[in-house]
Amino acid sequence: MTIKPAAPAASAGACRITIDGVSRVVEPGLSVAAALVATGEIGFSRSKSGAPRGVFCGMGACHDCLVTIDGRTSQRACMSPVADGMVIDRQSARPDIRDPGLRDVGVPPRAIPVRPVEMLVIGAGPAGLSAASVAAEAGIEVVVLDERKSGGGQFFKQPETAPARVSLAEDAQAGAGAALIARARSAGAVILGQTLVWGAERRDGELRIGCHGPEGAVYFAPRLLVIATGAYERVPAVPGWTLPGVMTAGAAQTLLRAYGTVPPGRVLVAGNGPLDFQVALELHKAGATVVGVVEAAASPYRKSLAALQLLAADPALALAGTRQLRRLASAGVPVHWSARITAIRGEGRVTGASVTAAAGVHEIEADTILLGGAFASDNSLSRLLGCAHDVVDGALVARRQPDGESSLPDIHIIGEAGRFGGALVAQAEGELAGRATVRKLRGAASGDVRLALRRRARSLAFQSALWNLFRPAIEPPSPTPDTVICRCEEVTRATLERDAAAAAPDLATLKRLSRSGMGRCQGRYCSHRLGAIAGARQPASETQDFVAPQMPIRPVPLASLGVEKPEWGGHKRALLPDRAPLDGAPRLPETRVDIVVIGAGVAGVSTALFLARGGADVAILEHGFSNGVASGGNAGSLHAQLLSFDYGARAEAGGGPAARTLPLQRDSIALWGRLQQETGRDFEMKITGGLMVAETEAHLRFLEAKTALERAQGIESHVIDAAELARREPALNPEFVGAAWCPQEGKINPLVATRHLLDAAGVAGAILHERCSVLAIYAESGGFRIETSRGPVLARRIVNAAGAFAGQVGGLLGCEIPVFGAPLQMVVTEAAAPAITALVAHADRHLTLKQAANGNFIIGGGWTAGLDPVHHHPRPRLDSLEGNLWVAQHVVPGLRKLHVIRSWAAMNINIDGAPILGEDPRQKGLFHAVTSNGYTLGPIMGEMTAALVLGRDPGRDLAAFSPARFG
Repeated sequence: MTIKPAAPAASAGACRITIDGVSRVVEPGLSVAAALVATGEIGFSRSKSGAPRGVFCGMGACHDCLVTIDGRTSQRACMSPVADGMVIDRQSARPDIRDPGLRDVGVPPRAIPVRPVEMLVIGAGPAGLSAASVAAEAGIEVVVLDERKSGGGQFFKQPETAPARVSLAEDAQAGAGAALIARARSAGAVILGQTLVWGAERRDGELRIGCHGPEGAVYFAPRLLVIATGAYERVPAVPGWTLPGVMTAGAAQTLLRAYGTVPPGRVLVAGNGPLDFQVALELHKAGATVVGVVEAAASPYRKSLAALQLLAADPALALAGTRQLRRLASAGVPVHWSARITAIRGEGRVTGASVTAAAGVHEIEADTILLGGAFASDNSLSRLLGCAHDVVDGALVARRQPDGESSLPDIHIIGEAGRFGGALVAQAEGELAGRATVRKLRGAASGDVRLALRRRARSLAFQSALWNLFRPAIEPPSPTPDTVICRCEEVTRATLERDAAAAAPDLATLKRLSRSGMGRCQGRYCSHRLGAIAGARQPASETQDFVAPQMPIRPVPLASLGVEKPEWGGHKRALLPDRAPLDGAPRLPETRVDIVVIGAGVAGVSTALFLARGGADVAILEHGFSNGVASGGNAGSLHAQLLSFDYGARAEAGGGPAARTLPLQRDSIALWGRLQQETGRDFEMKITGGLMVAETEAHLRFLEAKTALERAQGIESHVIDAAELARREPALNPEFVGAAWCPQEGKINPLVATRHLLDAAGVAGAILHERCSVLAIYAESGGFRIETSRGPVLARRIVNAAGAFAGQVGGLLGCEIPVFGAPLQMVVTEAAAPAITALVAHADRHLTLKQAANGNFIIGGGWTAGLDPVHHHPRPRLDSLEGNLWVAQHVVPGLRKLHVIRSWAAMNINIDGAPILGEDPRQKGLFHAVTSNGYTLGPIMGEMTAALVLGRDPGRDLAAFSPARFG
């Protein structure tokens, strides 16, 4: 490591940029983040609440450093290079998509090209470049993708500016990286920078990797995939860690080594591990004022045996580390051993920190605080593709061979994407993966791997000794109640603990209730903390103790993925996934109740609520956790009018059953409102009205006929012209010629509404048994014996409210009903200023669209999803995302100014367009409460089912919905 002090910015070829209206001259090659830091703009970004934020991770993972560049919103400052004439603006927490000064961030393509390639490598760091070099030298066609402009990864960072190149001219680490990049390129590997991977799936056995780069979206279809995505610093949450001036040690090193930019003022480095000492020394040499290093481990001079073991593992590296410590001491930089930062102070930016050690707590003044260590593998892509992972020391670790081969033979996971192990391990695994690729794709001998295996083993032994030496002597502090845990959604520990206390011990439930992990970073910095709060046990299962990965892995411009697709009728059915009983729940005592409700979605919970209010002794049996399947995955639309595919030629059973359901939808929406008032809880319900837009005269004629039928069923709906449509919703496409308007429609937040109904049911006396799978049901004298995974339950009557699984439940008594699974997807954009009020649909396209109270647009409309290969939960498909997003941006052109931040899917229900409601004629005491428009109809399904079960008049003729209609 040889770093000279950074040279002054050169004037020749300098870039002139504008920052918030002020002209600045900066060095060419800088990232926008480096330019902002260099010009003193530390808190240049904004959080969800509008609080200042700055550079944090420095590698595009946290999305704290977003700015508007040349009118394009939500650009990552740390990943965007400056350009002459660039205009950088401080971004609003909620950009206004109607602002003509904002530009589209993407353009809808006619089609997203698919590029076959023999070997695709994700990540141009030590592991990925080594694999690419070996394979390309053997004649394999290799493409390497990396989000950074230049290769090298975090370890082999390459200088991008003239001052950085001067500083690193004699630096061995940077030189080795440059040589590795040159080797890969000279062998024929193509390295594509500024290209992010946002999604992946396996289609008909073929891998398809969704990418976005300077030319827009592209799919790669590799014969063999190498995942070398590295790791990121998942530092502990402490009070003040979101303040501008707090960044990871890796981010500061990137500013210095890549751009020659020194963080301002007094710098305090804190964390765990040798990287912190390297960064502190490099910053000192570059002229920074380093006021100290806070290290969680005890001094290595006090651990002679561990130090000797490290020396034996690799004498050269061990001595190099010793020299770093001596140089820091010679420079007068104090090291606080066995210490942790417990709080960071400042208003609007950092001013200092509280440090806790054995001697007590003391304060250190600082203007920049670097948090290091706590590395976590970036395993989003490997998990998305279904590679097996094991839980090791509470973290997910990819199951793989020394050459990186995963549980899927055409996917190799190497370097720190598999497990943190340092650059030398990564290079050895890269070489082994490259040789394995040659063997698999060419069937040829790939050379002697013994030397690489020995290097890997030796490096792993060194890493083991290193981290034994740096084992923390003091644990991370427990976050205070007001500490922000989720940086994106600004959720505190107190909020999480409150929500966890009121809900099931389930990570997914806590995520839904608190919104933690739903922001741009996809939970990278908070999901492990959520898991600790949600359940008392140590993580043991990937499927139960970790949130399932979702697309996009990184936010991606909405318009860039939008591709027009053909329309279709009805719902595409799918096989239901196998669901093994969940462990961790105690056996039930002998349980005997009047009524058992099977299923704790909105229909089952509503039924239990009204049964309990009616005086019944009722228990709910739920396979997983309440609201965990279709109800919790619902987009929250309250439908009063028919969707376009529920009327006319494309409708199930000709549309008759759906039309007969309209009065139920109307009355259920009203019931939702009364329940919100009765419970005194906020369902985030709002009656906004609903629009179904028309593009042609034929569409208008279709809507005229549809609204006439709806009015005959008691629904307020009529056709409006283009002028009234524009007046109501000016953000819609101005080319629309009119719409159907239904003032009774609206939206609700299903993430909280079902929970509030469940609480009300509990107050009324209903009991919920979660993680209680129904295994068998036997009809006995006087009722039923229900065998569950937690023991038998006896009941006089049963309500089957198991949603898509209701057919299976009925089958346990020989009473199958024609209920099918239809996994459907939803897509969410980043938050924007209020632009759309109504619930929006299309007369001839699959679409539902609304803007939530928090500013996110929620996009759905019946697009088919697939199944996650590990969790077996529904998950969006690439082609459905394309089609759904195309319709959305076509209807609301301003969405082209936004990014998609997440998607999800839920197992919807497909029947014949109408609910199944009533006692099964084949089995006395068995009642069904199943509907394919479950969330809107949930309360009224519960109210009417309860009336039927209790032998009371439901107040309407329900014969059309009886299970007897199926013969």
